[in-house]
Amino acid sequence: MNYSWNRPLENLPEEMTTIWSCVKEECNGWIRASFSFNEVPICSHCKSSMISSKKILPILISSDQQIKLHRKNQRTGAIS
Repeated sequence: MNYSWNRPLENLPEEMTTIWSCVKEECNGWIRASFSFNEVPICSHCKSSMISSKKILPILISSDQQIKLHRKNQRTGAIS
């Protein structure tokens, strides 16, 4: 049997995303701004303050329908 739902998605589209980054150099903590509940969050790793910045990240796919559509587009793109 072929369980295609279990394979990782490849070639996900990316976009510039606003994030919160930890101010400590030795800490690599960050969080997407859209996932933060506070105006200025605290780093969950080291409890330091965070600053707003940007990072290129994969676009989040939020539903099964979007995942199926993305996989279908991958298959048709690989065939052509």
